[in-house]
Formats: sequence, structure tokens, C-alpha cells
Amino acid sequence: MIKYVSTTITTDGSGDATVYVGGALRGRIIAIKYAPGTIATGADLTITGETTGVPILVKANAGTSTVWFYPVAQLNLNTDGSAIDYNHMYINLVDERVKVVVAQGGDTKTGTITVYWETSEAL
Repeated sequence: MIKYVSTTITTDGSGDATVYVGGALRGRIIAIKYAPGTIATGADLTITGETTGVPILVKANAGTSTVWFYPVAQLNLNTDGSAIDYNHMYINLVDERVKVVVAQGGDTKTGTITVYWETSEAL
């Protein structure tokens, strides 16, 4: 089952914001929709799991157009931790919110972030 949740982003006077998307999300992230609204074109996004800090997406200069991202994680060898270039997997969350940090977004600007995830849980 695919679920989604949206949160409004409002930057402070310095152009920065930190928002949390959803409650305790459980499942794999399949997409993120960033609708910048009035947020500045040079805004930088850093998106992680709130509790674990698992990296989900980093995007510099996100722009002023609505954009979709489909983040995946690169796999590593279990023998030495080196990256495997040709295999990727979805990023999984277990009972944590998605943390979105915006830098350089402009003084008191607003936009929206929507996270889509797939879960086997019933509504």
C-alpha cells in the first residue's frame, strides 16, 4: 500500500527551516515531491530520517519549479564496505519521521514537501 504525507516549509528570517514530515513512518521511501512555492531558487535541501539520521536526499540549489525525486541507496559489499556501483535499494524507515532541513531559502518563504512511502501495513 502506498501512503503519503505533506508538510509546509516556512523559512525564518535567515532563510533556514527544519520541518518533520509524518508521524512514525514504516516502510520504504519511494518518492519525494518538493513544491518550492516562494522559497528561493538557491535553497539547499537535506533530507534524513529523524531518529537514525539515515541519508535520504541532498539537493543543492533546488530551484523554483516543482520537482519529484526517487531516492535510493547504493549497496555495499559485506566483506569490506566498498560500494557496489550497479545495485541500489529503496531507503527504509521504521517508526521515524522524515527530517527536512532547508538552507538559503530566503527570508520568510513557504513551500511544501510530500513524502510517499510503501508499506505492508493496513490503514
